[in-house]
Amino acid sequence: MATTPSYMATTSYYHHPHSQLAPSYNLDPNSFSDDEVDRHSVGSPDGVQQLPMAVNGYGLAIPVEQNRLIHHYLANVLPIQYLLADSSIRDFMIKLIQTSSNARDAACMLSALHLRCMRYPAQSWDPNAIFNHVKGLLLDRRTSYTEGDAMAGLHIVSSFLFNGGRGEWQVFLDIACQYVQSMLDDPSFYGPEDALRRCSESTRFIIKTTMWFDVLASVTTQQVPRFLMTYRRLFGGQGAHIGDPVAGSPEISMLPVMGCENKIVLAIAEISNLACWKESQLQRGTLSIPELVRRGAEIEESLLMPSSPQPLAVPLQPGMYGPQALQHQMSPVYSHHHHHMGGPAGADTGLTESEVAARRRLTNDIFRASAKVYLHTVLSGDFPACPDIIAAVTETIEALQRVPMPGQAPTLHRSVVRSVVFGICISGCLTDDRGQRSFLLQMLERQQQESVGNIGEVKRLMQEVWRRRDAERHEHGNYYKPVDWRSVMLESNRDLLLLV
Repeated sequence: MATTPSYMATTSYYHHPHSQLAPSYNLDPNSFSDDEVDRHSVGSPDGVQQLPMAVNGYGLAIPVEQNRLIHHYLANVLPIQYLLADSSIRDFMIKLIQTSSNARDAACMLSALHLRCMRYPAQSWDPNAIFNHVKGLLLDRRTSYTEGDAMAGLHIVSSFLFNGGRGEWQVFLDIACQYVQSMLDDPSFYGPEDALRRCSESTRFIIKTTMWFDVLASVTTQQVPRFLMTYRRLFGGQGAHIGDPVAGSPEISMLPVMGCENKIVLAIAEISNLACWKESQLQRGTLSIPELVRRGAEIEESLLMPSSPQPLAVPLQPGMYGPQALQHQMSPVYSHHHHHMGGPAGADTGLTESEVAARRRLTNDIFRASAKVYLHTVLSGDFPACPDIIAAVTETIEALQRVPMPGQAPTLHRSVVRSVVFGICISGCLTDDRGQRSFLLQMLERQQQESVGNIGEVKRLMQEVWRRRDAERHEHGNYYKPVDWRSVMLESNRDLLLLV
């Protein structure tokens, strides 16, 4: 049985159903008067005061005391929960809220947690009680799970991410995984591709999101991804990459939801599988280095080569970091159109197709380069002086430097940077270059002003890895033991970090 997250203090459940709502996510609630808070609440101007009680005549009644939490979730939490999803997510999320009490309660939990993280003094909803309520319902149902249960499980995973990315998130990700497995095993589908093409939009979103979490979770759990064989079947072909006509089949593509080409998703999964294979061979004393290198080269050559050779912007000069580099790398599409970036990512941002494509190219380039960092740490160990690791880290940072500055495109900057925490973390842990370290810290610190997320944990992990490696070098010179960032992660906190 999962334990209650430490960030949730125990009080009563619905003891103040008419509490005020928090301001929107980017605003500091402590800086507003009561009148100003009212102006920024979700009831005005974007929300309506009551959700419809039913969908097509079969929905659940939404308790009055939950209505404002649900509106806060839809207006202020959902846009930051899935930063790269398009506006259609709101429609099916409303339907799930109206048809599944677990999905509704879990959305309320996230909303209450967000209000608490914002430290809004007028809110008195207790996310702890809602968490225990949903947890009990989900974990007691150990046979089969519904779509609403799966979404509730993903909401609880989000609650751990909102509070730093540590905790027993694996228990709740497993609930979503069990639902996804039941969809993949459904005999009415001919296979995973047929399932993704024919299932509902909400089910498709749950399947893709669960798969993405499964892949990135494998980096810190050091386990073979649960759906590896499915990824090989779905993503082993050449389709669904930027610039490819097959990418026009969004049912199969991971780009619209995660900003990552299918083959890069498969590459990260295969690298985790290779890491597990290497460890098992080491334990048996049977590791063949040539075979390890052969497998790694196959992953890099078949899955991590760019689909399009054209760079997003002009190349960097060597050693250029920080604001100067970001100005140097500014793509014309952003300098001409950044005024469209004001709305929440994942909602109606007013982006043109070319701007959406550019945003996905940014995230995709970062994922590709950071996957190379991951691969070469598996092949060569955690040695920042390894030429292959240096090259991959440099490529990742150059991709990060192409992200426009917050002052030029604030929503785009946030949506990209917060979507590539994996790449920032692994590159940060594997660089000894002072300029690169400073640049990565600055990127994280720009995001850390927000009150939810795992940015703080990632920053602390990177700094502790740097401290230990610098101490090793100071004591032993150039001949020092490598610092395994996963070991540091586990030593500082027994809970694994989810790099999503």
